[in-house]
Amino acid sequence: MEQGTVHPAPQTHEIELRVEGTGLPALFEEAGYALAELMLGAALPETPERAEEEQLVLQSADIEALLAHWLNELISRSQVKQRVYTSVVVDTLSERGLRARIRGIQPPAVRTVVRAASFRGARIREHDDGFTASAVLYV
Repeated sequence: MEQGTVHPAPQTHEIELRVEGTGLPALFEEAGYALAELMLGAALPETPERAEEEQLVLQSADIEALLAHWLNELISRSQVKQRVYTSVVVDTLSERGLRARIRGIQPPAVRTVVRAASFRGARIREHDDGFTASAVLYV
């Protein structure tokens, strides 16, 4: 009988991200900043003016799916470009689409590796003072 090796499955944990904003663009920006703070494990540093600006144009089925898509796009770009996006500006936002500009830093280390945002966990609620959102992140 052959000897095999067993490789443990990577541990996946869930974290719920909660943010508030006075309007939907501010809410999406806050979600981007909260994601960056989670990844860095600290308050956000100043983004250098010389940091490359990237454009994002996203479309989704509805506003909650758009929130998950937004977070997943930031996560994906962070992994590919080895950046944490510490400057996010949402220029336009509708029920199904978003146009934004992002700039990031290349940190010496990422404290929390975020793998993805769940579409099933994305929630946006309107209240008297603005909006709240929550999203489930897999780390």
